[in-house]
Amino acid sequence: MSSRILIVDPDATARAVSEQAMIAANIEVVGSVASGEQALAVARTAQPTIVLIDVGVEGMGADTTVRRLRDLLGYRLDVIAQMSFSNVDSVVDMVATGTAAFIVKGKLDDLVAAVRAVSAGSGMLSAEASRPLLEEIQRRYEAEIERNHELEATVSRLEAVSVTDWLTGLKNHGFFWERLVEELERARRYDRPLAVIMADIDDFKAVNDVYGHSVGDEVLRAVGTAILGSVRESDIPCRVGGEEFALIIPETDIDGALRAAERVRMAVNHLSLPTVGSVAISLGVAVHPYHAANGAALVEAADRALYEAKHAGKNCTRLVGGDSGPVELIGSMGPVVAALLAALGLKAPRLVNRSRRVAELSVRLAEVMGLSVVDVERLRVSALLHDVGVLGVPESILMKPGALTDEEKLAVQQHPIHGYNLVVDATRPEIAAAVRAHHEAFDGSGYPDGLRGKAIPLFGRIAHVADVFEAMRADRPDRPGRPRAAAIAEILGGSGTAFDPEVVEALMKLLESDAGSGGATVIDFPA
Repeated sequence: MSSRILIVDPDATARAVSEQAMIAANIEVVGSVASGEQALAVARTAQPTIVLIDVGVEGMGADTTVRRLRDLLGYRLDVIAQMSFSNVDSVVDMVATGTAAFIVKGKLDDLVAAVRAVSAGSGMLSAEASRPLLEEIQRRYEAEIERNHELEATVSRLEAVSVTDWLTGLKNHGFFWERLVEELERARRYDRPLAVIMADIDDFKAVNDVYGHSVGDEVLRAVGTAILGSVRESDIPCRVGGEEFALIIPETDIDGALRAAERVRMAVNHLSLPTVGSVAISLGVAVHPYHAANGAALVEAADRALYEAKHAGKNCTRLVGGDSGPVELIGSMGPVVAALLAALGLKAPRLVNRSRRVAELSVRLAEVMGLSVVDVERLRVSALLHDVGVLGVPESILMKPGALTDEEKLAVQQHPIHGYNLVVDATRPEIAAAVRAHHEAFDGSGYPDGLRGKAIPLFGRIAHVADVFEAMRADRPDRPGRPRAAAIAEILGGSGTAFDPEVVEALMKLLESDAGSGGATVIDFPA
């Protein structure tokens, strides 16, 4: 097939010169236009095989013109790009379009040679075009490298912020659990011990009550600094709750862990704070593999030792009791939990995402309420699993577009029982109980068991508030999310009837704290 040239150039004189050069070389010109829009108008009937285009063409631009011509024609269209030295930067955009030849305008010999080269299935970069083109490509490449470096630095800063406790500068609750999994895996692989220390500031509530929360924040910052200064570089100190800290101490046996805990305790004892004077801290120690086989069990063992330290008079360190034996606890994302969530994701993907958001909000409410790090983790698992009973609800009901009948509503209200039956043998009793109780109302009007007040498990009461608030705020396929103020008003209106007043109070404190910090909140993530 002979070459059929479409010339696109805003300069009428340049178009005429190019066309005459083509005719003199016995090359057919099927169109000569000034813009991309005009090129599209004539291309369908003209059926060009090569487009000769000035990279400075106005309107939609040269690269967009080429792409739209190819979409319109539906066959291979070769491209020759012409440039002047004043618009060399535009020619780089043509590289991504698969342009076959690059030449400088006014060089008619190069123009004819480019057409013949492209017609023969090869390409061409003329001598005069090569230097400015390659210099511009090099400039853009270097700019892109610099931009990538800046992006990498930004990502690193954002990652650091996402795992860092804003008040103390230590790592946070989520980071603690992620690193504990990693460090335990390493300890098992190399048959090495791993210690966990749980620590809690003694009588911290009195500090807040007597001196106020601003002084309490100063104490937390000072204790965080003292802890950080008393551990090794390889150790991992985290703030995991209000006044609760956790430390992962790799490559450390029982004796070493006890010494590490005492260093922390003495460092805090030596603090001299301008308002409160001195503070004290109690610590509990557990070591893998002597006291527990997995991460959650190890933390629970250390937390039990911390409880013993508190009841031994505070300001002391305790090792988990040697006669208690290993603590058995299925890990937070054990195989059964993961399998149930995967199954739920296949049946109702939106519910898995909802469950993750409810779990995030439940964790933050628990931290405001002062739950221990072990209870916070158990609550997180129960919130993740709270809707897993939907697996027992017929898809005909789940996917029904209209209103449900009374019989269908009753079937849906059985999902807490289905969920309980699925998880009761796979996890701890309090987790299973929360799965069953997350739709119970504080006044006894909920389901499935009509429990009332504090008879409803605490984890269920927390997950209920988190679940309802998330449901109101999140966008759905059939409706947008409720405004923040409206959702808050409904939660407050249900305090003491639908919801536990203590959990509602924790939600209000959390919302106030998020608003005051100016930061984003997990509460208002998109659906």
